[in-house]
Amino acid sequence: MFFVYWFSQLVPKKKGIWIFGAWKGKKYGDNSKYLFEYINKHVTEIRPIWLTRNQQAFDLIKSKGYEVYGTYSLRGFLFSIIAEKVFISVAIKDVNRYTVNSKNVIMMWHGSTPIKKIVNDDTITRKKQLLIEKLLYLLFPFLGFRLRGLAISGSEEASRIFKSAFRAKEKQILLTGFPRNDTFFHNDQSAPILEEIKLLKRNNTYTAIYMPTHRKEGSGEISDLFNIDLKKINQSLKNLNTKLYVKLHYYHLNKHNFRNYSHIYFITDNDIIQDIYTILTEFDLLITDYSSVHFDFLLTNKPIIFAPFDKEKYLMEDREFYYNYNDVTPGPKASNWSELLVYIEKFIQNPKLYDKERLNVMKRFNKYTDSNNCQRVFSAIYNEKN
Repeated sequence: MFFVYWFSQLVPKKKGIWIFGAWKGKKYGDNSKYLFEYINKHVTEIRPIWLTRNQQAFDLIKSKGYEVYGTYSLRGFLFSIIAEKVFISVAIKDVNRYTVNSKNVIMMWHGSTPIKKIVNDDTITRKKQLLIEKLLYLLFPFLGFRLRGLAISGSEEASRIFKSAFRAKEKQILLTGFPRNDTFFHNDQSAPILEEIKLLKRNNTYTAIYMPTHRKEGSGEISDLFNIDLKKINQSLKNLNTKLYVKLHYYHLNKHNFRNYSHIYFITDNDIIQDIYTILTEFDLLITDYSSVHFDFLLTNKPIIFAPFDKEKYLMEDREFYYNYNDVTPGPKASNWSELLVYIEKFIQNPKLYDKERLNVMKRFNKYTDSNNCQRVFSAIYNEKN
């Protein structure tokens, strides 16, 4: 692959061929997906192509009538070699890393403004790699990712962090808003589980979604967060007429064996067709810990409970934070499940609790509060190349 990579760098790129991928080729979602679909629906002068290693994602994209190929198929290689622009959300492995010219890559990112330190700013998970990385990446650039192209941002805060984390210049960061947040302003939700949630709402059942972030890129133990009597928690939720949906991080989604209860349900990829953002606005309440999802959910102006059950351990063993945690988390902090249930009841009674705090943080971390993020991203990239 060494020779394939260096040969591909010499091949002229074809104007209008834009390649997209996400989550190391194993998922159809995040900011790459939303820009990809926007271009398919609204732009004729660009040929958008999705690359994937996941059969479910392949079939889904194909059923929508969009162009998709296997990441390492013959066409996957050929189109990657001649691609003018390449869009990723997590890493260079989102697409065909052996053929991509990093100068043409646009990092779309897979979240909002990070709370936990990322990439080069993350000294805990990266410190064991740095010495050997530098030598290997010089010889084999396809082994990792260094931002030589552009990255998009949703706020001045995110721009500042990306500039530091990616060791980027200011002109490399485009403040456009994140494409996936357009869905908060569109009434086009779709997912197999959606009808169930709507039925609950019609029956006046309160719905909450718990979205804890990953632990150690998926190698950490997520079950510690549920080291409780779930049957007892289920009964408490039943008494509150509340159903709790648990959406684990992608890294942990298929690594647990938790059972479902009448009022606790662990969401699967099939329930949401690989993308929770298509239905996120349907929930009455968000519960999270160190995920940046709450910056996006603030656009709904709905209540958020923060559950930093293991904060001290997380800071020592997993990631450090960019911020004082309390300053950027506008809602109550539960130290255990008993406290969390109390806060759920309080928000049922008064959803306007913390609404001023939510508004202030929302404005700080979301420059745009409309459905035009995809349009802004496309215009910025297209105008930049022309």
